[in-house]
Amino acid sequence: MKLYNKNTLIWIIVILLVANLTTIGSIIYHAYFPQNISQITQEKQIEIPNSHLGRFFRDELNLTKEQHQQFRKLRQQFHVDANAKTAKMQVKRNEIMLELGKEKSDTIYLNRLAKDIGNLHKELKHLTFDYYLDMKSICNEEQKGKLFQVFSAMTNNGSEMQMPSNEQNNFNK
Repeated sequence: MKLYNKNTLIWIIVILLVANLTTIGSIIYHAYFPQNISQITQEKQIEIPNSHLGRFFRDELNLTKEQHQQFRKLRQQFHVDANAKTAKMQVKRNEIMLELGKEKSDTIYLNRLAKDIGNLHKELKHLTFDYYLDMKSICNEEQKGKLFQVFSAMTNNGSEMQMPSNEQNNFNK
């Protein structure tokens, strides 16, 4: 193996090691020093299922058949758009790693990639709240309150809204 390739691999390993250690440190820090972040309190804990999200919304919100069909279309489009944004973000992350692995990384290029990821993340957030507002527009007043509770539970379980597994993408349920 050429010395250049060895150095590149060593740098990639070092960068990945630092990233992993940082992640582990962050997890430990947040586990032992919880932040006083105000979250929306819920009357009862809502358990979001890992599959059959359409049925969950239908049952939890007591949707009519027409509302359920509209929700299904909105959910399907959201996931297509969100998955496309997420895939683009992953491509940018890979480009960052390739650039970091070079002997002389181009910091201007790295900054542009970071900005691109930030913009894609912003677009993903816009997709998320547009999705919520579209769903909300279909609901009656009682359903709107319940939708808010469900959506809060989905987003408060982590920093991102939960994405479906492949088995959830069967929209004929």
